[in-house]
Amino acid sequence: MRARLSNTNLRRTVALALALLPTLALAACGSSGPSAGSLVNDTFSSRASINSAKVDLSLGVAGSGSESSKKPLSLRLSGPFQSNGEGKFPSFSLQLQLSAAGHQLAAGATSTGSALYVQLGGSWFSVPASTFSALQQSYAQATKSASSSKARSTFASLGIEPSHWLSEPSNAGTATIGGVETYHVTASLNVPGLLSDVSKLSSSSSALGLSALPGAGSLSPAAISELGKSITSAHVDIYTGKSDHILRRLDVTASVNATSQTQSALGGLHAATVTLSLQFSGINQPQTITAPANPKPFTQLVPALQQLMGVLGNATG
Repeated sequence: MRARLSNTNLRRTVALALALLPTLALAACGSSGPSAGSLVNDTFSSRASINSAKVDLSLGVAGSGSESSKKPLSLRLSGPFQSNGEGKFPSFSLQLQLSAAGHQLAAGATSTGSALYVQLGGSWFSVPASTFSALQQSYAQATKSASSSKARSTFASLGIEPSHWLSEPSNAGTATIGGVETYHVTASLNVPGLLSDVSKLSSSSSALGLSALPGAGSLSPAAISELGKSITSAHVDIYTGKSDHILRRLDVTASVNATSQTQSALGGLHAATVTLSLQFSGINQPQTITAPANPKPFTQLVPALQQLMGVLGNATG
């Protein structure tokens, strides 16, 4: 009888050890980190300020089928920026490269905080002091409510909530981005939520005096609905700082099947893959931003703009 009890206890001990083995192994390797939901919330609801950084934004559209070789699109905006204090126009030095329908365009903009310069056709032009002063006032007004409300995140102060764009987030482990250890979160994209915030962001452009630009108005509900129908799938990768939960990189990939209403926006493509990438590096580190040498008078920018309009007119879509 004692032998039978001993065997029974032995079997139970072995079964318990086997059951605990995965847990013990996980503990030995360390935990998998915070939940994906908390990481998303911390990243996009954080009130931590990004006062300076290097930004790298890229957009690509690759069509499927025979049209893809005729009308590819790629855009990249990159360079450093630095805050000059609440309500003051920031310093930055940004470069734009655009490739559309076989046409290439390079442009740039530099702000020293006290003057603004634009680059086109390889030449720099000085923006008039009166124009820069108006931009300063518009910027100060647009950021006044955000700076007076310390309880709001940077994204919320713009009227957008990126965490509402995401569904089914998952913690995919860690990765090094720009020399910084990050958590990698994957998620699906809530297209209506994204487009709703895009509409809010575009409508707020009037606060910066940009309402006169083509397409700067807000998206209508009908346009949002049509765009939502066109996006058949979308995937998001988020990389947030392991120690501070500040966004380091955001990648979005979407598959689009154009409707009759949205086909023109894709340059006539029936289907396309759209990729968007946003990355920050050197966050809150000093950035070197200097005025360009020997800028031309702003009046000489008009011929360059006319040339630009001709290029964009040829690159339909």
